[in-house]
Amino acid sequence: MPPAERQAFEAEMARDAELEALVRQHRIERIGLEMLVEQELRAKMRAWDRETELLQQLQPRRARIQPLTWVLRAAAVVAALAVGYWLLRDRLSDTPAQPDIVQTQPKPKKQTPTWRKPARQPGATGEHNMAQNDLPPAPIEEMQPNGPAIDYAAVADEFFTERDFLPPRGAKGGSKAYLEGLKNLQDGRYQDVTSTFKPELVPAPTAEDVQQQELLAVAYYKNGQYADAEMTFRRIAISRMQPYAQRAEWGVVLSILKQMPQRQSALDSALDVVLRQPEHQFYTKAQQLRERL
Repeated sequence: MPPAERQAFEAEMARDAELEALVRQHRIERIGLEMLVEQELRAKMRAWDRETELLQQLQPRRARIQPLTWVLRAAAVVAALAVGYWLLRDRLSDTPAQPDIVQTQPKPKKQTPTWRKPARQPGATGEHNMAQNDLPPAPIEEMQPNGPAIDYAAVADEFFTERDFLPPRGAKGGSKAYLEGLKNLQDGRYQDVTSTFKPELVPAPTAEDVQQQELLAVAYYKNGQYADAEMTFRRIAISRMQPYAQRAEWGVVLSILKQMPQRQSALDSALDVVLRQPEHQFYTKAQQLRERL
């Protein structure tokens, strides 16, 4: 929605509890459908990977068969030449012999033919044009790429800042489990975080639930599990609980950026979500990223 309509609709949601519940339910259903689509896509990608592995396994066998094919072709050529020789020999043996011709004059010496350079014709400007046979071969045009390839992973690293999502080291706000997970994350023990906090889709999450999910999403991202990070950030964005929701919308953008170039349409949609809100916390960064890309 445009900003004015969106603000009016959110004000109506604040007044009408039933409307707010319907919107929340719609968001949960939408994220559920997206998860199903993603699971189906991952299954297809795994099948493609298996096909690729089979082709790579068959490649050495093809390499062994190819030399044998050339040997068979060479043998066929030799056999054809041999048959042609025997047929020609039989035909020549049936031809009557010609009498020898006695030469009465000395045989002239054969002169080696000489090759003359084509004459150069003067041009209109007084310069000599090069003959057609002397022209150098035309240069082969090399295909120029449309532009330099984008290193999407490097761009994501350029725009990702941990302090955009996490409090500074030594922060005291949060539950004991959250603070312990925060320390593990800041120390680089991402597996400890992902094994402690599980991804959850709660209809009415509390601030502590959203805080833990944000920690889990960042741990997924730092551990290279970008698809899991994207889905976790999306769950936080659905909650509309600020400031976590806006940070999660930016996290979705960065997670998709790490999965490029296969997710171009998803990246455009995620960027549009941020750029439709001029008051968004990451509006300026989203503009810079779009210009960068």
